[in-house]
Amino acid sequence: MQRIQAKNGIAMTVSACLWLGLFPLLQGFTYARITLDKWLIMLVLCGVTLCCLCFDVIRRCAARRRERSRSLPVFSAARYFPLILGGLLLLWTVLSCLTSPYGAETWWIGGSLRREGLSTQLCYIGLFFCFFFSRVNLKPVLFSACAGVVFFSAIVILQRLGENPLGLYPAGRSYASNPEFQGTIGNIDMDTGYLCLMSGLFLHGGIRQFRAYRENRTPSALAAFVCCAVGLGLSVFLILTMQVQFGVITLTALLIVTLLRLLPKKSRLAALILLMILALLVVWFWPGATGGIWELHEILHGRARLSFGSNRVAVWLWSLQLARQQLLFGSGSDTFVLRFNQYLKDNNLTVPIEQDGLPLPDYFDNPHNEYLSQLLNHGLPAMILLILLMLTAVMRRREALFPLLAPCSAAVLCYMVQAFFSFPVCLVSPMFWVLLGMSFQTD
Repeated sequence: MQRIQAKNGIAMTVSACLWLGLFPLLQGFTYARITLDKWLIMLVLCGVTLCCLCFDVIRRCAARRRERSRSLPVFSAARYFPLILGGLLLLWTVLSCLTSPYGAETWWIGGSLRREGLSTQLCYIGLFFCFFFSRVNLKPVLFSACAGVVFFSAIVILQRLGENPLGLYPAGRSYASNPEFQGTIGNIDMDTGYLCLMSGLFLHGGIRQFRAYRENRTPSALAAFVCCAVGLGLSVFLILTMQVQFGVITLTALLIVTLLRLLPKKSRLAALILLMILALLVVWFWPGATGGIWELHEILHGRARLSFGSNRVAVWLWSLQLARQQLLFGSGSDTFVLRFNQYLKDNNLTVPIEQDGLPLPDYFDNPHNEYLSQLLNHGLPAMILLILLMLTAVMRRREALFPLLAPCSAAVLCYMVQAFFSFPVCLVSPMFWVLLGMSFQTD
C-alpha cells in the first residue's frame, strides 16, 4: 500500500506562526513579572494549538471520507522513532516526579520562580507531539518569524536609544542602568537563545527560498528569501551586540556545519579536524587576559577557577557531584534549586561572588546547562532521551556523518549548542519544542 501524502494543516500553520512570530513579543508590559506573564501566555497558546490540531484532524478525516480512500499510512519504525523517544521522555519525566522526595505541590508547578514543573514539561512535550503529527506550510512561518524579529529589534534599538517602549522597564530603571534586560523576552541570555533559534531558521530557510526562486522565479519565493535575509541580519546583529558569548559560539557552529556541506564529501572530515586543531591552537596560545577564550586558555593550562563562565564551572562541577545521589530518576521537575542549595549548605561550599573584582551571580536556581538540568531533575535516562531526540532531528537528513540541515533542524542545532550554556524556561523553550516537532514534518 502506498502512503497518502498529507496536506498542509491550515490551522497548525497558523499556530506555528503564532508561536514563532507573536509569542516572542507578548508580555505583560513589565520586566518585573515577565516570566509569569510568558508562562500564562504559553498556557493559552498551548490550548489554541490543541484546538488547531483538532480542527486539522477533523478537516483531514472529512477530506478522506469525501475521497472514499481506504489507503492507510504504512508504518515505518524510522519515521516513528522520534515519537517513541518523545513518549519515553514524557514517561520518564512523569516517573521522576512520582518518585520525587518532594510533594506534588513542589514538582507540579516547580520549586523556582521559573515554573518549570511537570505542568510546564507536559506543555513542552505536548507541543512536540502536536507538531510532529502536523504538516505545516513553512513559508508563512518564515514571514511571521521575520515580522517578530523586526518588531523585537525595533524595541531593543529604541531601548538602547534611551526610550522605554511598552513600559517594560519599571520606574527608575532603563537600558543604561540595566543593559542585561532588553526586548520583549527580558534577560539577554534568553534573548540570545531566541535569536539563535531564529538564525538557524532564517539561514537555511533563506537558502531554500533562494533555490526555489532560481528554479521557479516566483515572487513569493523572492519575498520569503528577502524576509529571511532581513531576519538573519537582525538576529546576528543583536546576538553580537548583546555580547553573550554562547551566542557567538552557536553562530560559529551553525556556520561551520553549513559551510562543510559545500565541500566535497571526501574533504569534510579532514576540514573539520583541521578546524578543531586550529581552534585548539588559538585557545592554547591566546594572548588575552579576559573573556571566554582566555578562560578556556587558562583551563587548558591547568589554571581553572570555579568562577569561570560566570560561576558555571563551580555550578557544573557541584551539579555533577550532586547528580550521583539520584542518578536514575532525579528529584522531580524544577527541584534543582532545593537540592543544590541544600547540597552547598551540607558540604560547606560557597559560590564565588567575584572574579578579579567583577561581581558574579552567587545564587543559582538551575545549573545553567539544559542537559545537567535534565540530569538533576529527571535523571540520566531523561537526559539521554533528550539528546537522542535532538540528534535525530539534526541528523534526519545526512550524508555519511554530516547533517544536511533544513530550516527547522538548523534551528534545533542552534538550540543544542546554546543549551549547553543556558537553561529551559518558558520564555524560549516552547518555540524550540515547536520547531523540534516541525523538523520531522518539513523537509
